[in-house]
Amino acid sequence: MADSWVDCSACGNRYGLFLSACPMCGAQNNFVAAQPLAAKKSNPGKIAIGVVVAIIAAALFLMAPTLVGIIIHREGNPAIIILQPQSQEPKTVPREELVQHALDVINKNRADFGLQPVELSSNQAAQAHAEDVFKTKTISHWMTDGEKPYMTYTRYGGEGSVQQNVAIAGFSADQYEECRTNILLDCEKIEPLSTIEELEYEMMYKDAECCNDGHRDNILEPRHTHVSIGIVYDKYYLAFVENFENNHGLNVDVNNGQVRISGQLLEGELEQVSIYYDVMPTPAVYEQNKHLLSYSTGELVATVVKPLPPGYYYERPQGYTLIEANSWEQGDSVNVMFNLASAVKEDGVYTLFVVVKDGGQMFDATSHSIFVDSQETAQ
Repeated sequence: MADSWVDCSACGNRYGLFLSACPMCGAQNNFVAAQPLAAKKSNPGKIAIGVVVAIIAAALFLMAPTLVGIIIHREGNPAIIILQPQSQEPKTVPREELVQHALDVINKNRADFGLQPVELSSNQAAQAHAEDVFKTKTISHWMTDGEKPYMTYTRYGGEGSVQQNVAIAGFSADQYEECRTNILLDCEKIEPLSTIEELEYEMMYKDAECCNDGHRDNILEPRHTHVSIGIVYDKYYLAFVENFENNHGLNVDVNNGQVRISGQLLEGELEQVSIYYDVMPTPAVYEQNKHLLSYSTGELVATVVKPLPPGYYYERPQGYTLIEANSWEQGDSVNVMFNLASAVKEDGVYTLFVVVKDGGQMFDATSHSIFVDSQETAQ
């Protein structure tokens, strides 16, 4: 069966004719909508549907010059949609083998560009996210409880900072059920090993026009040290999540609003701590944001800087709070302490991004999300 395509009347994106709406902007596919359901099912033995692969962008961490050199965490780039080639009858592959296969592909790509390999992280946030995507059949950076990737990463004990790529191969929820229950026959099946390879290839070598190489840059970021990989699949759907991590030797401890950052920094010098605010995650937050193609790190509310000698002071910025640390020690080890109270204005999630400067470049060495719920505290 030849592949059939339609150009979206709203945004011009080309996508599979069988989809009920444009996967880029959500505009209705009038051609499909005009066909009665009975007509689509009247001769199911002759219907074959190609698997669609979709990738949504990672959050990009970009530099912007400010008073104290703050890293601005901005939104990423739009999704890319492709049609997967016809595959043979798939075989069942253990998840551990799939994860190792994905890791090998990632590290081969990094080696091709002279980069050190990333190690496999034991953090389970990526797997939890993949299971969420598989359950909903909706590709999203938001968990169904409303969490963003860095929140879930902290909740699962993450000690680095994280940047996420999410990809799926498969059918929409309705089409998935029709394939699974044999209402539609000859639905193309997922072959997991080749599907993972194709997703990686798309992110590496077909990412420029669609996404300004956001996915590729994430895979090839030199500062990444680890990656956790989430994979869930069956015959008609595969959810694939990569959480790339910067683990550079720092830990964050929070006790009654007192924050301590400590450890042996692997490279560079601690520059500052940026604090971003998000509303408390809820299922309603998920519903509001689930179709967004990228995520940002909330609203900048405070920056923590090293204390100055007596007689010196920082110019106070507009739009966010400047917090001078109580202590700021660097040498063989890092020991920074400060009070979070002046940054907390309302309930929500306050995420600390520990910014390190190395060779004139800045990057996030670790992050930590703090969930502030006054009602829960009062109970």
